[in-house]
Amino acid sequence: MNRIQIHFDGDIAANHQVSMRTLGKTLSHLQNAMDRAYIENKYGEVWKHTRMKIADYKETEFLVQEPKEGGYILDFLADNAVSQAIVDRIASAITPALEQAMQQGEDVTHSLTQQMEIRKSQITQEIIKPIGYEELVGNPSKQVIRKYGDRSITKEIDQILAIIRSKSSGQSTFELVTHGLRSCKFLFNRNTSEKFHQIVSKRSLGEPVIYSAKVLSLDFKNQNGKISNVANNRMANIHFNNEVSFMKAKTFLGTHEKMTFIGCPLIEYGSFDPQAGDIHFIDLA
Repeated sequence: MNRIQIHFDGDIAANHQVSMRTLGKTLSHLQNAMDRAYIENKYGEVWKHTRMKIADYKETEFLVQEPKEGGYILDFLADNAVSQAIVDRIASAITPALEQAMQQGEDVTHSLTQQMEIRKSQITQEIIKPIGYEELVGNPSKQVIRKYGDRSITKEIDQILAIIRSKSSGQSTFELVTHGLRSCKFLFNRNTSEKFHQIVSKRSLGEPVIYSAKVLSLDFKNQNGKISNVANNRMANIHFNNEVSFMKAKTFLGTHEKMTFIGCPLIEYGSFDPQAGDIHFIDLA
């Protein structure tokens, strides 16, 4: 029998109970993490916007058990063909992030705006040369050190930990226990949950790539938009550093003309989605 257990303790679990809001948010994001693990196990990879099919729901069903005292403890059990793979995949995604969080010191990183200016300067000085999209897919940047599934799963766990990071939770802890091929325990307090967040939400810009896309929509207020990548017909978010860049793309909006441009893929927690991941616009090619 494969098992996942959640355990809230401290101020958040007064009288061995938690609020409906706390439990609802926890279960929603935990199920999302399990779904992402299942999709990767079934298809070999998981990409942004990938969704579960109704036919797959049965294989990801874990049955809710009676709550236990000792804070607030809730078990979820499953005994089907893929439940072990789901449980172990979640554990394998969390383990390196938590280990890094426990060792994390002061991390000084450049903002995405600063990184964009650095990339522009590197291109101008011919320190780096933009690569084609096909090369990006076949030979990802050295900055990509883990599968997108790791980012996808830890992002959901990080949403649960936002509950512990909140000052309204006082002195509280959250423990996630997984029992699959092996057993793992992951204990978070406010400090470790904050460091975990810093690790899994770290963003950087990859090496510049030449894209060809159709501009689908643009949002002037937020300086972003949506494009359709001509190479794979997948939609992606595009971000602009300033109004000048935004206006260059605007000339292609509402036309059938393709926009060929240089952009940097967004790398999150050492991973990215080459099919539909976010792109930061540098300039027209």
